[in-house]
Amino acid sequence: MGDLLPENATDRRFLVRFLLALAAFKILVAALAPLGVDEAYAVAVAREYSLAFFDHPPLSFWLPVGLAQLTGVEHPVIYRLPFILAGLLTTWAIYDIGQRIGGPRVARASALLHVAAPFFLVSGGLLVVPDGTLNLGLAFSVLFLLRILGADNRAPLHQWIAVGTFLALALASKYQAAWLPVAVLLFMVLTPTGRKWFVQPGPWIAAGIGLVGLLPTVLWNMDHGWASFAFHTGRAENGGSLANAALMIVGQAVFLLPTGLVAGVAGVALGWRRRGEQPALFLLAQLAIGPILFFNYIYFTSSGTLAHWPMPGWLFALPLGALWINNRGERFRRLFRRTGAVLALALWVPLLALVVHARTGWLTAPFHDRPPKWDNTLMLFDYGGLRGALERRGLWEGTDVLMATTWIDGGLLDTALKGERPMRIIEPSAAHHFAYISDASASGTALYLRPSRLEDTAQTGAAMLRRARRLDAGAKLLRPIILKRGKQPYVAVNIVRLRVN
Repeated sequence: MGDLLPENATDRRFLVRFLLALAAFKILVAALAPLGVDEAYAVAVAREYSLAFFDHPPLSFWLPVGLAQLTGVEHPVIYRLPFILAGLLTTWAIYDIGQRIGGPRVARASALLHVAAPFFLVSGGLLVVPDGTLNLGLAFSVLFLLRILGADNRAPLHQWIAVGTFLALALASKYQAAWLPVAVLLFMVLTPTGRKWFVQPGPWIAAGIGLVGLLPTVLWNMDHGWASFAFHTGRAENGGSLANAALMIVGQAVFLLPTGLVAGVAGVALGWRRRGEQPALFLLAQLAIGPILFFNYIYFTSSGTLAHWPMPGWLFALPLGALWINNRGERFRRLFRRTGAVLALALWVPLLALVVHARTGWLTAPFHDRPPKWDNTLMLFDYGGLRGALERRGLWEGTDVLMATTWIDGGLLDTALKGERPMRIIEPSAAHHFAYISDASASGTALYLRPSRLEDTAQTGAAMLRRARRLDAGAKLLRPIILKRGKQPYVAVNIVRLRVN
């Protein structure tokens, strides 16, 4: 992909230095931040190979475990490394998209808008979640489409093959990738340039290659009652409200920064207005509009709020937004940059402080003997000390099965314990992919584990014991293991010992 580098030496230096600085920042954060809920769950269930997974297509599950097995190292940085790389390459592609629609200044603004957006910096380029590889596949598919447009429909076949290959990668990552071929088909119907593609083999070859990426997910679902599709369609329920609509808008403003949201909306409008004269802008607008309108409508009219689902649309709105900013004049550009920088600092300084606090407790430990009730970082807690504590209590040896209440606790605990004992979820309806692994009904002597805040220990233990005695009337509540955050006791891992068949 060397021909994707800028031709100008100054622009090349900017891009390389920018990406290197970004890589260093992401690796630092990856080393500091414990695995989150979704990350730990993905690592836990992917230890056993599956063609696809209950929650998502397989690629983002395969990558962290595959790299850990290849290197022999189980560490958050190793798990996250494929997604850091995917995020860096996506920023590179967004830079090049900006270059192709508006030149060097728009390229830089596109990359900066992409990196300044908290969603694309973290969820789309750091965490062990499907968005990183989804965005990588989408961005490079579109980049090659823009190259094809620039070749006046005389593009070599290998560029269409590249489109299909990256589409396959996106479809193997997350279901939102399905909009890309729909948007391209609409472009082919609605524009004179696109209509010429109907009689060329390239688009149909690209579509065929792309569908290969969806094949593992389809095959897995055929064998499991279409469980993934039932799960995701069930998340959009009737019962929308103005409050839910407001939450969706606020969520997207946070994920993009308000400046990114404004620029994206204005950029899509610009691309739509120029549909007759600049096909590349219209294609980007088509790619943006579908996910933004569809998923906002779904959640405006539903009881849930998943503000990250429209993000594949905003991915292509941002280069259009950069073009809109560039067209507004130097004074506006300067004001926009300053406003964006202030908003980014206002968000990122507290977030980085929270990441450090979740590991050390530095914000409250000097002032409180016990963490105050509002200081809840349980979902960002590092359970790495649990294995040693179980061994010291004599609870590790002789235990055949670990149990957790839901997929959330199951993922966190199983990953912390490196999958060395089968993990069984005690509530089958809350098991997610744990229900489909070979040890889903493992039997023998079990430890049922559930983390809680220190003040909730008695209540949590009593609820666990009641639930465990439905499986074993002789279940016994044991003394909890107390783990520290920094130097201060913070989490109680409550324990029930039982026999399961």
